[in-house]
Formats: sequence, C-alpha cells, structure tokens
Amino acid sequence: MIIEHLSHTADEAIKVEGFGLDDLFRNALKGMNNILKKGFCDTVKRFDCQMQIEVESTSKTCLLIDFLSEILTLSYVQKAIFCGVYFSHFSKNKLVATVYGTWFDQFEEEIKAITYHEAHIRRTEKGLWETCIIFDV
Repeated sequence: MIIEHLSHTADEAIKVEGFGLDDLFRNALKGMNNILKKGFCDTVKRFDCQMQIEVESTSKTCLLIDFLSEILTLSYVQKAIFCGVYFSHFSKNKLVATVYGTWFDQFEEEIKAITYHEAHIRRTEKGLWETCIIFDV
C-alpha cells in the first residue's frame, strides 16, 4: 500500500495505489482520514458507529470521489472518522459498503471538498491501480 502526500498549492494532494480497486478505495479513505486527523485510524481499538452507504457514478474515478465525499459528509454529521470499510457490492459504477467509525473531538484539518480535478484511476505497468486526489482544505 502506498499513500504519498504531494505538494499542491493551497490544497492537499495524495497519490494512492492499491492491488485492486477495492484496495485503492480503502487506501484513499486512509489518506483522507490522515488529512482529517493524522494517525487517528492507526490507534483505533474499537468502532463506535457503523453506517451503510450506496454510491453510483458514471466511472470508477467518479465513484471514488463520490465515495470519499459521502464518507466526508458522514464524518461531519456523525462527528466520527470512518476507518473501516466492508464492501458488500463493488463494481466500476456502483458500490454498497458498511463503514465503521470512531467518534473524535476535533479535526486537525478541515476538508471543504474533494475535487475531480487530476483524479484519474489507471493501471500501472506493475499492475497496480493508482490515482491522485486533491482535497480542498
């Protein structure tokens, strides 16, 4: 798993890789969570809440951005960081997942939006899936 923070003007950008698309989505979620509260998910011992989400989009790249946006909204509404995810359905245009969260006191960084700009899921020469994601902070 590779999550690399990239420098970007006034925003946070990450490069994410995964062995499969579901792995890429999990790693992107971890990268987003590290922006919200660095290292928080590494120390979680239990989950306080769980939510089910269903996301449909026109492409796998849009699906990823919409997935992260949905979880970001849940984080603000539930005051929880969702560190765990179980996909009960996953295709290039639709996913159904249960996300598991832990309540927290405050974010270290506030994410205003997740942009589609520069996001493009592609396969590397090594067979990994990768993309860059820009977070408007």
